[in-house]
Amino acid sequence: RVLADVVAESPDPATLFVSNSMPVRDLDRFGRPSETNLTVLGNRGASGIDGITSTALGAGSATTDRLTLVTGDLAYYHDLTGLLAVGRAEVDATVVLVNNDGGGIFHMLPIEEFDPPFTPQFKTPHGLDFEPTGDLFDLDFRRVDLDGFADAYAESVSTPGTDVLEVRVDVEGSHETRDRLRDRVIDRLA
Repeated sequence: RVLADVVAESPDPATLFVSNSMPVRDLDRFGRPSETNLTVLGNRGASGIDGITSTALGAGSATTDRLTLVTGDLAYYHDLTGLLAVGRAEVDATVVLVNNDGGGIFHMLPIEEFDPPFTPQFKTPHGLDFEPTGDLFDLDFRRVDLDGFADAYAESVSTPGTDVLEVRVDVEGSHETRDRLRDRVIDRLA
């Protein structure tokens, strides 16, 4: 739902940078086709989640389009100091932080059925509170729920400055929703 709302509410034109793991997959699955002039970027490869924020803000500094970064909590944590680029590169951005407390992508692997070792080696719950990053990097940090996200996002992309919008999600519930939607599509196509 978060990625669908981002695509639906993005300004025209806009640059959308989507993090590895579930955000890029959710954009592919749930981002409806749009006539909005969106430049969609990602950072895949050997580095995994490292450098996502830095890369997104670097891309944002090379355009006058409004920048949105959709990232997961582990990618946000791994490149926290990349937020220094907001002030240094004078980038206005909306950072959408999807926080499922660590590693939702790994629930898609067969190892999920084996706990241990699943939780300590793959899920990596961190229990971190990211709200202080707003004060640390002089950003507007807001925690929003799924029902209020679309409005908060639309407000953020229509005003100057950089905001972090944290949406906390239940990892198991979100995977169950993805599975239900997949099954509905298969049933319809069959």
